[in-house]
Amino acid sequence: MRRFAWYGRLSTKDKQDPTLSFPSQREICATKAAELDGEIVCDFTDQEAGRRDDRAGWADLLREAKERDARRFDAVIIYSTSRLSRDLFHALTYEREMTRAGIEVFYALTAGDQTSPEGRLIRHMFQALDQFEVEKLGREVRRGQKENTRQGYRNGGRAPYGYRLRHETHPDPARAKAGDKKSRLVADPERAPVIAEIFERFLSGSGYKEIANHLNRPGGPPPPNHVDSKRNTSGKWAKTTIKSMLENPTYTGRLYWNRLDSRAHKQGAGPVVRRSPEEWVEADERHEALITDEQFERVQTEMRRRGNGHGGHRRRPQKRSFLLRGIVHCSTGHNPLRMQGRSRKGEPTYYTCGYRTSYGDRAAEAVGHGKWQYVREDSLTTLIDSFFATRIFGADRLAYFRAQSSTMASEAQDHDDDKRTRITKQLSEVDQRIERQLAAIEAGVDPAVVGKRIRALKTEREEAEAALTQLEGSRRDSTAIDPADTLAVLDALPDLGKSLIAADPDIRRAVFDAFRLRVEIDRNSGQIRLKALVSSAFGEATNLSDLGEAGDPALSDKAIPLRGFEPRFPD
Repeated sequence: MRRFAWYGRLSTKDKQDPTLSFPSQREICATKAAELDGEIVCDFTDQEAGRRDDRAGWADLLREAKERDARRFDAVIIYSTSRLSRDLFHALTYEREMTRAGIEVFYALTAGDQTSPEGRLIRHMFQALDQFEVEKLGREVRRGQKENTRQGYRNGGRAPYGYRLRHETHPDPARAKAGDKKSRLVADPERAPVIAEIFERFLSGSGYKEIANHLNRPGGPPPPNHVDSKRNTSGKWAKTTIKSMLENPTYTGRLYWNRLDSRAHKQGAGPVVRRSPEEWVEADERHEALITDEQFERVQTEMRRRGNGHGGHRRRPQKRSFLLRGIVHCSTGHNPLRMQGRSRKGEPTYYTCGYRTSYGDRAAEAVGHGKWQYVREDSLTTLIDSFFATRIFGADRLAYFRAQSSTMASEAQDHDDDKRTRITKQLSEVDQRIERQLAAIEAGVDPAVVGKRIRALKTEREEAEAALTQLEGSRRDSTAIDPADTLAVLDALPDLGKSLIAADPDIRRAVFDAFRLRVEIDRNSGQIRLKALVSSAFGEATNLSDLGEAGDPALSDKAIPLRGFEPRFPD
């Protein structure tokens, strides 16, 4: 009896209940499997949009399909071609990958088998129709939203702060009978004056933070609730809120749609971005304005002026400098990424990683990064002070280096081997992706559609090959670290560990830069790695005599150590 793996997919935008849709899909597939003299032995499901190609369920299915000796199934059965994908290229690629693994793909709803050219043609027609339907639906929805905006109606969402929604009976009698309504923006008598005050204060010279502090006064107006209920739990005005309000043309009475592109954000692959003004759709009719067009334009001009550093007395100089700016890097699940300094009044300075902001929540969670990664500066300075006091300036620094030098060469070799392995794996994956593109052409996809992708993959391959060549060249050209030279440098250094702790921040930073200090934090492995370059060239960067006499390192007594980390101190 043939063993089938069932694959089911439910779109995240569907209004279907997964507890109903998945069982119904599986039941029909089980009937089809019986007709094919088989039975379903395992299930794989996804709840993702039909045009996404990063599905966990399908990835698990393909992974097991490639394990010929361990896989539990001989074929895959799916309810319909649209459940596999609504993108023709992806559908052909998925089927091709299964065919290469020796797995046939069947559909419960007739879409042709691949046992004959006619059957493959019919199946490809169904797949092309799936893509056509989703693209057509998207086009018609956008057309309706565009016209709805032009008539002065809102396309869903809540009203901006300062307005409220006025619901009106749907102009179509049939829709009105069904209870459907449309909405327009009308001024909120309690919140509209707040918007006017924000614009007036900004034009009078106040900054974003100053305006926020004024609104946060006792008895001040309540701030808007964030769309994400988990954010702004403090219930206070923020300068980012003020800035976004000052940039919103809705307050002039002009209704816009299509200003923001949130597609990448919804897929967890990036932030919401603002489209160019040419793509905006403006309503033919205006709603009640809270500010004049002239006020809005003056605010935009002033914001650009202040942003370019021409704000005069209004632009305040940075009060706090970050001691470890550019030194701290996050390597939690990804290549080291520089962490940015942050500070708030009355709170310790800390450094944050922007990986999630750049690549999205989904990517951050996939590498074990999580939504937030931050570390306090005072905690890091404790480790850095210990590192310099023992490994650079300490009395036992030579003994530490001798004990470690025997492993340094092997560590460097291991690092090169790991990098070589990663590049080789990347080359293999690029070759596989190129083969998939070529397979799509063989399956009937227009070469012009995939040609651009193939060229991009070839460029990626050339870059990887260049990196591999550079790695091999550096390995041949480089000489092993000479322990004698390093020992001579370390031996020539005076013991300035305590002086460094008590030194002025500018001098401390100069010393860090002289030794090219680098801190890498990896929370997945629970380690912080500190690196410093021990070279005779450091004397050209700073005069260590500026550290002065050894003092009482009171700062280290106040610093709070990191918990849950095991620091490593390589020279």
